[in-house]
Amino acid sequence: MATLHCEIITPEGTAFSGEAEMVVVPGTEGELGVLPRHQPIVAHLDVGQIRVKVSASEWRAFASSDGYFSMQNNRALVLVEGAVPSDQIDVDAATALAADARARIEASEAGDEAVNAFRAKRDLEFAENQLRLAGR
Repeated sequence: MATLHCEIITPEGTAFSGEAEMVVVPGTEGELGVLPRHQPIVAHLDVGQIRVKVSASEWRAFASSDGYFSMQNNRALVLVEGAVPSDQIDVDAATALAADARARIEASEAGDEAVNAFRAKRDLEFAENQLRLAGR
């Protein structure tokens, strides 16, 4: 079967890079799936799950934050703030991130201007997404 090149990139580095038969991302209007030779597209992504079909019988899944997706010249590029392989989710770390984010949101709502409320809400969504995908 034909393949495309897929990269999932975060500020910390590359979460995945390799050939894929299909890539499914959480677009803002619903899931978006691309196959090799898909027309060029750019899309905004929501927090959710990225799935990469690396072979006929193997999918790799990632808990992801929001970001952007681009498909061009048989190359799928996923740019997100965070992406964690679903089989490597650290439940304790995600729980701690959620608690910290909730505390920052509360501080912001109480008037603390030093807190970035947007960032805190984004962190909370990402942490809750990891816990959801880990089955917690």
